[in-house]
Amino acid sequence: MKAAVFTGPEQIAIRQVDVPEIRPGHVLVDVQACGICGSDLHAYYGEWDQRDVAHGHEFAGVVAEVGEGVEHVRPGDRVCVECFSHCGDCVYCKTGLYNLCLNRRFDAEGHGGFAEYSLVEGKAVFPIPDDMSFEQACLVEPLAVGHRAFHLTEAGGSDTVVVLGAGTIGLCTLAAAVAEGVRQTLITAKHDHQAEMAAALGADHVVRTSDDIRQVVKERTDDLGADAVVDTVALQETVAEALDLPRRKGRVVLVGGFTGPREVDLGKVIHGELIVTGSCCYGYTGMEKGFQTCIGLVHGGQLGLERLITHRYALEEIAEGFRISADKTSGAIKVMICR
Repeated sequence: MKAAVFTGPEQIAIRQVDVPEIRPGHVLVDVQACGICGSDLHAYYGEWDQRDVAHGHEFAGVVAEVGEGVEHVRPGDRVCVECFSHCGDCVYCKTGLYNLCLNRRFDAEGHGGFAEYSLVEGKAVFPIPDDMSFEQACLVEPLAVGHRAFHLTEAGGSDTVVVLGAGTIGLCTLAAAVAEGVRQTLITAKHDHQAEMAAALGADHVVRTSDDIRQVVKERTDDLGADAVVDTVALQETVAEALDLPRRKGRVVLVGGFTGPREVDLGKVIHGELIVTGSCCYGYTGMEKGFQTCIGLVHGGQLGLERLITHRYALEEIAEGFRISADKTSGAIKVMICR
C-alpha cells in the first residue's frame, strides 16, 4: 500500500509499505479521507518526533477487516476514528476519563490516516451514518477537541467566552460555544480568511491579533473580564493573554499544542483565584462520549463545519497539501487528503 513518510524537516514523501495484518481487538480501515492537523505540522517542521511514518489522525474510511473480539463494527461499515487508544482497565478508564488512560497511545498501529490502510484499536472506531460524507467524518475529530475544551469552561447562557486563535481547533471551539448559546463570543484571528470564517460560524466579535484583545474584552464586559478563555495557540503571548482576560474566579482552558515551556505570571492565578486547566483530546461529555456527540453535531449540519475545508489533495499530492497547510497566506484552514 501507499503511505506517507516524513523524510526530514518540511519533507514528506510517499512510500510503498506492507498492508498491516489484522490483530485481536483491532480494526483495519480502508482510509478514504484524512485532514491535516496543526499537530501534524509540528511533526512536519521537526518540532515533534519524526519517525518513519506520518501518522495522520483526523481520518475516516471503510472497515476492511475486524480482529477477534471486535463486535460493534463489521467489514463494509463506514467509520471515523479517535486519535488515541486506551486500555479500558486502568483507574482512569474505569472512571470515564479514558483520555487520561495510564496506557494511552497517540499513534495508530503503524501508519495512520496518511496511508491507504490503517490498523487501529477497535475501541477507537465509531460507525458513521450512511449519508455522512467521509470529509464530514474527518471533522468529527477536531470538533471533539474543541467541544471538550469548551465544555471544560463550564460556560452557559449568561457567559462571555473568549477563544484565542482561529485555526481549526479555535474555530471548532467557537462553534461549540455558539451551539451552546453563550451570551457572547469573542475570537482572535491573525489572517483575513480566518476572521471571515469566524464571523461565518457566528462569532459575536472577531478581534484581529494586531488589535488589543485586552481592551476589547474590557469594553465588552464592562471592565469585569470574560467568564472563560480558551487558548488554542499556545504561544508565550497567548498564554499571557489567557491569564489577563478572565474575570476573578474565571476559567482558563489550555488546549493548544505546546512545543516547549512557557513563562507565566502565576500571581494572576492566585490574586484572581483563576481556575486553570488543560484539555486533552476528548472523553465523556455527560453520559455520552464526546466523539459520539460530535458525530451527531457534524451530521446534523447545524454548525456548518464543512466550510472549514478549503483545499483537497490526493494522497500522492500530500507534499503539496502540507506545504499549503503550513502557508496560512494560502487561505488554508483545513486541508484534506482524499482517496
